[in-house]
Parts: sequence; structure tokens; C-alpha cells
Amino acid sequence: MPRDPTARFKANDAQGLAAAEVLVPEEHLARQVLKLMERVEVSQVEAQYSALGQRGYPPRRLLSLWVYASLIGLHHATKLAHALVTDAALRLLAGGHVISRPVLNRFRMSHAALFRSALEATVQWALEEGLVDAQGLAVDSARLRAHASMQQVRVLNRSTRRLEQLAEVDTSVLSEQERAKHQQKVDKHTQAVELCTQAQAASVVLTSKAAALMQFPGEVYLPGHRLTVTASGAQSRLVVGVLINAAPNDTSLLEEAVLQARQVLRQAGLPSVVRLQAAADAGYWSQADLAFAAANTGWVDLLIKQKAESGPLRGKNYFGRDAFQLLSPEQVLCPVGKRMLGPKRHQQGALLYRGDGCATCPKHSACTPSKRRSLVVNWDYEKLGAQMRQRMSQQDAPARYHQRMATVEPVFSSLEDGMGFRRVSSRKPQTVSAEILLKLLAYNVSRLLTRRRLLCVYFLLPLSTSTDQPSSEF
Repeated sequence: MPRDPTARFKANDAQGLAAAEVLVPEEHLARQVLKLMERVEVSQVEAQYSALGQRGYPPRRLLSLWVYASLIGLHHATKLAHALVTDAALRLLAGGHVISRPVLNRFRMSHAALFRSALEATVQWALEEGLVDAQGLAVDSARLRAHASMQQVRVLNRSTRRLEQLAEVDTSVLSEQERAKHQQKVDKHTQAVELCTQAQAASVVLTSKAAALMQFPGEVYLPGHRLTVTASGAQSRLVVGVLINAAPNDTSLLEEAVLQARQVLRQAGLPSVVRLQAAADAGYWSQADLAFAAANTGWVDLLIKQKAESGPLRGKNYFGRDAFQLLSPEQVLCPVGKRMLGPKRHQQGALLYRGDGCATCPKHSACTPSKRRSLVVNWDYEKLGAQMRQRMSQQDAPARYHQRMATVEPVFSSLEDGMGFRRVSSRKPQTVSAEILLKLLAYNVSRLLTRRRLLCVYFLLPLSTSTDQPSSEF
């Protein structure tokens, strides 16, 4: 056992740090980041270091270095290690040292808890400075490319259909080599079905358990991660909540996102009596999200935009659901005001209604291409949707909802365009979370530094000696 169990760290490189101090201006971003990171609590991370063996680099230095590197677009440990050789600002943050790639990589991969706690600390600082708007929350998500190829993606529906096709093959007429290839295909798709069933997901990525097949802009399907962010204030645009998963869409994610944001704000010091207000786009117009909004009106006021009606009939300009009158479960009227037949039990608790006398109806061609029009109604879902439509129709709702885009969308544009972070370089779930949390921490730091900059303009107005009033000449 060492005589002194206290962890020890490398001392600053005096020569390298002195040179960086001379070259880096006082108002440089690196100095501002270092000063702000001095407020982050790193004692738990420092306790993990040992007093034995070679001394490590101070965690606060490494944290400041990675935050600044993220802001200037350095997201890989290899590039950051190379830049440390010549960049004076990076050397200033590193204490004059040239830190190797493995050290940088290990620190980023293993400290997701530190990044999350530092992110929550920035929310607390912002709340103390009056930069958090609890009545101006907005929730949305973005997709980030995963570190995986399409060859490692397995889709449940595709593998299920492929197994049915392989089962129809008569293996008795195949050669030994062909039977071996056939069995390899069967094993491949059988494994894919098992993995998707265990994960309860529509797709899995073999090399990245935290990723799934997602649709990116441009109708492109690629392995990716879903990043759900809860931001605060159209002016400050601070991140107060983060969810990282492999969900293919936004459905049913609103509850977890809002609850997490509430917890972070309460820990930051927001009084429990303050009622939150949040807005979400049409991607969260689902029964689970609407039910959460209706059941928690006491502490959160949620605004959700109604999802546009879709489907094969709507795409061909046939009558939509708004043309039908849903009076009660026993009485549903078609577009011509005639009562529809039914109801009959349908899947997932919904009811099925069918048209009566559609063949002789004068509006048959505008209603359906089939002999009779069918309509499936989930009355619980319709009731929740009516409540949200009523809330969105109130006078204060449209103006506040229109602040949603200005609140949360700049977060993703800053990550992707400002920092150039579009693809995750990690594969394990813990390291994926650490990498994304680090970028969001850097974003919050940039917002705090931006909001703190004050611009003072001085006007020299000569006074008249007779009336002591400002002169008309400037």
C-alpha cells in the first residue's frame, strides 16, 4: 500500500505552457472554456486514479481539452493528438503536454457519467443566471450516423420472408456445396430473427448494439442512433434533457424526455411549484404521448402538433377522416350523412365500420376504389386527439408552439453544421453515449459563453451651457 493513497497527477510542462501562454490571447475561446470547466466537480473521477505507477493527466485538463476540441470540429482522438503538436490553444488546455491518442481515447470512452453530470451542471449555472425558461421547453430528435456498415444490419421482416423462401427450396436436388451455402443462409436469417425478437426491435446492427436501421433525409436507410433533446428558451437554447437510443421514430419518447428534463431542472434548483410548458412536433402525435400529456396537466402543459393524415386512400385524394362524423361508438356517419354498419372488433382495441349502400352512392368514386368504404376507429385515441386539438386552439397556443423550432432545431444545426459532428465513431453503447454527451456538453458551454458576452456602446453627447440639454450636433 502506498503511504499516501491520494491520487497524483502530472505537473504542467513549464516550457510548453509558457509558450502557449504567450501565444494565446486573453479573450481566446480556449481560456474561456478552461475557466468555465474549473467549476465542474471532478473529485469522483480523480478518486479513480492511483498514487502508484506513472502519474496520469489531470481529468479537468482532459475535459477542457475535449470540450474545446469538440467546439472547433476535432472529434477523433488521432486528429486531436496530431493537432496538439502545433496548436498553442490546445497545448494551453493540456498544461503544455502533448497527450497521446490512447490516453485521449480512453478518457472520452470511459467518462459518460462525468459528461452527463457536467451537462447538468451547465443547466444549474444557466438557471442561476436566469437563462433557463421553464415555460419555453421544446422536444425533438435527430439521427446520427452509426459506426457500422449496411452489411451488418439485420431486419426482422426481411429475414422472416427470406426464411419462408428458403424453406421452399428442395435441398435433396442440391449438391453438397450448394446445401452448405443454403444452410449458411438459413443460419444467418435464423440468427437475425432471434436477435430482433430478443431486442424487441425491427432491426439490429451486429457491430453496434446501440444502433438500428433508420431513414435519413433523402429516403436513405442507414445504421444510426436517435438523439432526443429537450431544449429551453428560444434565446438561450440550452439543452436540459438528453435521450440516446435506437428508436426508429419519435413515437412514445415524449414521456421519458419530459420526465428527464423535469428531473434535471429540479436538481438544478427549479422550484417544484413551477409548471413546465413544452412543445413537440407531429412525430409525437401518438396514443402514448397524448395520454401522457392528458394525465400530467398538473405539472406540465404539452403542445403537440396534429399528425397529418396518411395512407393509400388519402394519397389518392379520397375522403379523409375529417369527412366522417364520429358521433359515438354506435353511430358513425359517412361523408353523405348515412350511418355506417358496425362496429366490429378490430386489432389493438379499435373498431371497424363499413359503408352501407356504397355501390349506389353518388360520391362513391370520391370515397373509395373498393365496393365499400371501411373505417377503423380507436376511440381512446380519438378522444385524446380531440383534447389536444382543443388545447392547440386556445389563444396562447399557436404563438408559443411556433417558438418550438427556434428553441430546439438550432441544437442539431450547431452539432451537425457548426461542429461538424454527424457520425459517431464509437460502437459500444456506453462509449456511444459518452461521445454524444460530450458534444452536447460542448454545445451548452458555447451557449453559456455566448450569452455572457456583453456589448457596450458609449455615446458622447455634449451639453448646451444655457439649457443643459443635449445639443443637436453629434
